[in-house]
Amino acid sequence: MLRRSLLLAWLAFSSLPTLAQNERHFSFHYAFSVENVSPGKRPRVWIPVDHSDSFQQVRVTAKGGDPPLKPVRQASSGNEVCYAETSRADKAEYRFSVDYDVVRKEHVVLVMGKPVPAPPAARAPPVELARFLAPGRLVPVTGVPAELAGQQTKGAVTPLEKAKDIYNYVFHTMRYDKSGEGWGHGDALWACDSKHGNCTDFHSVFISMARAEKIPARFQIGFSLPAEKHSGEIAGYHCWAEFYIDSAG
Repeated sequence: MLRRSLLLAWLAFSSLPTLAQNERHFSFHYAFSVENVSPGKRPRVWIPVDHSDSFQQVRVTAKGGDPPLKPVRQASSGNEVCYAETSRADKAEYRFSVDYDVVRKEHVVLVMGKPVPAPPAARAPPVELARFLAPGRLVPVTGVPAELAGQQTKGAVTPLEKAKDIYNYVFHTMRYDKSGEGWGHGDALWACDSKHGNCTDFHSVFISMARAEKIPARFQIGFSLPAEKHSGEIAGYHCWAEFYIDSAG
């Protein structure tokens, strides 16, 4: 039996007075273990690696593990992961860590609830938009989510208005509650029925409804870094949904 345990995610901000409020520079230490490895089994481990894009510049400063972590790029998504394996388990627990140096820029700036004017973003390639309109195994774009989306966006004209209506529905309908069974899988149909769960369930409902209304939407995951703290331990991952409109990207 394998069990992955997040041991520690530690951040330390570089508080430079020259940095604007919408940019932060910090180091990040991510450590975890794989526990209860049965003797003689072949443990294999994959972990995500943070990437650089227009909103963050990420540099891996160190990697540690036994067996060693090796970079692998996924063909389907282009995401980079670290992979480790050993032919036969010789201990019950394996520990790994990755250290980062990160400059993070604020993703979206709102003034009175509206985006700050900016040069129009280049339109995303059609093949990428099609990918984020397609149904997933747990994220259908027909049935109950589509019916809810149609009801909630009546009267909305633009994709932005529709996305806001869907957001308001999820915000006011879903309850953050990790009791019982079924939560945490990102199963949109289960979440539509139960109306509770964690962030994984919230985003699945939003993405299903948005895609049903022909609004490209996707899943994102990362660490929530408190703005008011300069160092400390991060409890774990957080996930959220993003949607695409031509005028803003």
